[in-house]
Amino acid sequence: MTPKTLGATSGGNAPRRRAKTRGTPRQPGEGWQAEKSALTRQAILEAAVSCFVDHGYASTTTAMIAERASVSRGAMMHHFPSRSEVMNAVVGYLHVRRLNEYRDLMSDIDSPDQTLTRDAIRTSVETAWKYVKLPSFVAYQELLGAARTDPALAEAVDEVERDFEREFLKTVRAVFPHWKQVKSLQAAHDLVQFVMQGMAVAHRSSHRDQRAVGVIEMMTDHLERIYLADTKQQQELT
Repeated sequence: MTPKTLGATSGGNAPRRRAKTRGTPRQPGEGWQAEKSALTRQAILEAAVSCFVDHGYASTTTAMIAERASVSRGAMMHHFPSRSEVMNAVVGYLHVRRLNEYRDLMSDIDSPDQTLTRDAIRTSVETAWKYVKLPSFVAYQELLGAARTDPALAEAVDEVERDFEREFLKTVRAVFPHWKQVKSLQAAHDLVQFVMQGMAVAHRSSHRDQRAVGVIEMMTDHLERIYLADTKQQQELT
């Protein structure tokens, strides 16, 4: 059939085809199907994160994820034919989710129109502590632990981790405008993240949250000194 014939068929017979199908249910369009597929995929990934938090990486199965996502095994297999595929997909999903959560938590702390105060610095440290206690952090730690002895998972994690570190620092500069030009920003960022992450994984430590209060106070002191010293040095050079 030539293109001309196709065009003539589409135009000349269109009213007759509509008459034949009148009264039959309208089938969902491709856009609806794509949206449904995306929602199902997201539900599966969120269910996997939830399972990691509640049961750990090693104990989480595809059947468990499917049940929590309220999807059939067939739908689960359609999106993720193997356990390794869903685990690798969760790595990428958490990459985006963790960046978005950090941005949402930190976005209103540092205002470029106001002087950076010690209270604002302390709030940023307290919020960093909240951040590392989110389910996304717990789930990602499960993946990091498993990646130590799982080469395939390690490859996926390593690739995402490198990109995450770059994007995370960009996000820090965006949500903390006063720190954007501070030469010690990388060191200050590392100090906060390493300390907060260390406290987060020490989940069996006695009175952890109470002890965290003292650590947060100490971190605030260090960050304030770093910021004031760098700012003073910049002012002297200009």
